[in-house]
Amino acid sequence: VFALSVVFAAQYRNASMTDGHAIAMQPTATVKSTPNEASVDLFVLHEGVKVRVLDSVGQFANIELSDGRQGWIKASEIEII
Repeated sequence: VFALSVVFAAQYRNASMTDGHAIAMQPTATVKSTPNEASVDLFVLHEGVKVRVLDSVGQFANIELSDGRQGWIKASEIEII
């Protein structure tokens, strides 16, 4: 029981330490208004920009920049850190 408790505690600690940030990995990536290829382009994200991942739907991730702008980007264009 003790060993199982330690394992669960370690998993909980690791999960709570992860704050859902990611880095843009493409030279330029278009952020869209909805998780859809045909949606409106909101802004362009450049390689190396740190974002916070709020949600994901299919192959898209909902992101937020440090200035508060939000949008959807292909999950393959960012890398979770």
